[in-house]
Amino acid sequence: MGIEKLKVQWKEIGKLSKRFKIKILRGSEVEILKDGSLDYPDEILKELDIVVGAVHSGFSVPKKKMTERIIIALENRYLDILAHPSGRLLGKRKAYEVDFGKVFDTAVANGKVMEINSQPSRLDLNDELILLAKGFGLKFCISTDSHSIFDLAFIRYGLGQARRGWLEKKDVVNTYPYSNLKDIFKKLKF
Repeated sequence: MGIEKLKVQWKEIGKLSKRFKIKILRGSEVEILKDGSLDYPDEILKELDIVVGAVHSGFSVPKKKMTERIIIALENRYLDILAHPSGRLLGKRKAYEVDFGKVFDTAVANGKVMEINSQPSRLDLNDELILLAKGFGLKFCISTDSHSIFDLAFIRYGLGQARRGWLEKKDVVNTYPYSNLKDIFKKLKF
């Protein structure tokens, strides 16, 4: 989505928040580019309540290069969540090579959250990586990566992944009341 279209969306979100008297967060999934930068400039990223970063291309780089790319992204103060952290597509594409110990260590040091993607074609993170990340003290969000309202039902698969990774309610930010999210996503405006 281009920046101008994104700004139009922000205005609509503001109108809907007022109309329905609920807080709707402004968020976007952004591309983690090959050099680890994000595909929106910081002046746009800082206006978003939630920034989800993902690798969508350049999967076949060496492990060291992919690890550096993700670490640079995690060090961006505007990134909040690392989406589908292994990049796998079940039956289509293996996970890319990355040093998850270094990625998780950097995520903890920078207050980032790991996504558990519920799409049946992803189920990413897998249960072993969830358990490993939990050992680092990371928090998680369970997303459906919905492309239609029907995809919201996929949440059950993400919950299954979380259970297999031994997560508890306190580990999953989806379970937090809105007022507590400010401790996780420090830039939220209340």
